[in-house]
Amino acid sequence: MNWSVSSPDGSVSLEVTLDGDGRPGYRVLRGGTEVVAASRLGVLRSDAAFDAGLELTVDRGMQRIQDRYTLRHGKRVQHDVEAHARTVALRTPEGLALELDLRAYDDGVAFRYRFPAADGSRTVQRELTTVAPATPGRVWAQPTQEAGLYPPTYENTYVAGVPVGTPSSGPAWDLPFLVESPHAWLLVTEAGLDASFHGSRLTGTPQGSAYGFVGPQAGDGEGVGPTTATSTTPWTLPWRVIVVGGSAGEVAASDLVTHLAQPSRLDDDSWVRPGRVAWSWWSQNDSPRDLDRLREYVDLAAEFGWEYSLVDANWNVHSDGEMRDLVRYAADRGVRLWLSYNSGGPHNRVTEQPRDRMHEPAVRRAEFAKLADWGVVGVKVDFFQSDKQDSIARYLGILEDAAAHRILVNFHGCTIPRGWSRTWPHLLTMEGVRGAESYLFLEDFPEIAARHNTILPFTRNAVGPMDYTPVTFGDVAYPHRTTNAHELALAVVFESGLLHLADSAASYRGLPPEVAEELRLIPVAWDESRFLVGEPGRCVVVARRQGDGWWIGGINGTDRPRALELELPVGGEWRLIADGADRDAFDIRQLPADHTALRLDLAPRGGFLARSARARG
Repeated sequence: MNWSVSSPDGSVSLEVTLDGDGRPGYRVLRGGTEVVAASRLGVLRSDAAFDAGLELTVDRGMQRIQDRYTLRHGKRVQHDVEAHARTVALRTPEGLALELDLRAYDDGVAFRYRFPAADGSRTVQRELTTVAPATPGRVWAQPTQEAGLYPPTYENTYVAGVPVGTPSSGPAWDLPFLVESPHAWLLVTEAGLDASFHGSRLTGTPQGSAYGFVGPQAGDGEGVGPTTATSTTPWTLPWRVIVVGGSAGEVAASDLVTHLAQPSRLDDDSWVRPGRVAWSWWSQNDSPRDLDRLREYVDLAAEFGWEYSLVDANWNVHSDGEMRDLVRYAADRGVRLWLSYNSGGPHNRVTEQPRDRMHEPAVRRAEFAKLADWGVVGVKVDFFQSDKQDSIARYLGILEDAAAHRILVNFHGCTIPRGWSRTWPHLLTMEGVRGAESYLFLEDFPEIAARHNTILPFTRNAVGPMDYTPVTFGDVAYPHRTTNAHELALAVVFESGLLHLADSAASYRGLPPEVAEELRLIPVAWDESRFLVGEPGRCVVVARRQGDGWWIGGINGTDRPRALELELPVGGEWRLIADGADRDAFDIRQLPADHTALRLDLAPRGGFLARSARARG
């Protein structure tokens, strides 16, 4: 017995089967060719197994889904969505009900489990779902970090192009999980996660090419909270998502994760404004304790026309009166302030302050009310260290309470996006990435950074906003080996509703005027994104449009020069900022209006940024 659902254009299909023993399974096809081989479905609850002896009760047939929504930021802000859906209702020999929701989009498929009966509280002990990419294939993925003082925080180094079936060097493989199979590129992830479930990963030791979905580690979050998920029924579990494309760029361009998220919970999101942020901590770790230096970064934001400045950890050494004065100082210069918080709680031992103000709901709400009274625009909440159900509830509780006081949110030391920025538009970005702070702590980061940066658009950043804190021309503990043009390009190559410009005030003020102008003009919310070149670990070029203006950013992830020839998306004049004679130099040129193509050579670990004359910021 089998059921299928195909995408509106017929290119992608999801086939679900029930074998003679009542065991459910599925496979995925693109263009009629199998790209995910026969894989397992099923769930083990503490009271019942939904994995065998199942029989069909209802097939609700094919349905057409049409959806339209707007995001405040992302690869594109306007979305018109079409998909085909099907729901299959099954029951166990004991008469317990399980429903499978199936979706097929032109760029991928998704499915989820539902327990429709209202029969009290239930616990999912283990999910039996696997995904078996067609072989032979190659994987770009991140080994899960072992639990510790700071991890797991999705900050390991990605493996690049290892064979499908390779074991993880950690306890699991993090999502998202990128695969190049013989006939398609696949990105495996999840969406629609709410407080009734935990975040998931893929098993670190696959069975052949089959990777299973697994839950958090027991030690995550200092051991606080169970690794299982418990909820009252009816109960809907998260979507299992497989983005399918003919190229890595097609996969990276997908918005399937936000399509599957719950609609916005905000009646009015006009107060949600993405923007650029000055940030003192990267270059001066103790600066949050120094009001003079904090005012310097407010002044920097004002000079460059950036909307925000972030005050990082340990700012609470200042009195409430001093912080109010700093907020007013910023407001007088057209800049609004973000403040950093430790999310702990018993789930972490990190001593950065202030802590114990985000863990308890009543304390958190009082803190948000105070910040709203001060005029603070947003909070950066850090050090979550867990994807357990209690932690997911904490994330979502912070978002709900912040929304009530019109406080914007940035999560750090955190999980990955699962579409929450659609449901809660004031969530502007999330870390969950090995970013520029690694130049402070990891001696090997300069060596791997260029390759790492060319993997991220196809993996971590493909599923949602990414707070890498880029554009660092200066050096801290471990000097960068990427060129300054590479660093500049990251402002376009990476997508985030907050662009934290991490370098020092002196570094930005010392830039050539043409480069400084680009940092004054660069937007963070895009009407359109196109991936012009897509080779994870080697090279990526992204073109993004806001209004009539286009920006193009490209980076080389290798130690060899790279020749590029690109068709420009629009005519007219362009400014090009490319690699100069050495790491820190820029080659700045104006391209005349008769140029229809861009031809240039990227330096080893190099990059470029180009802006059309129509792009005025």
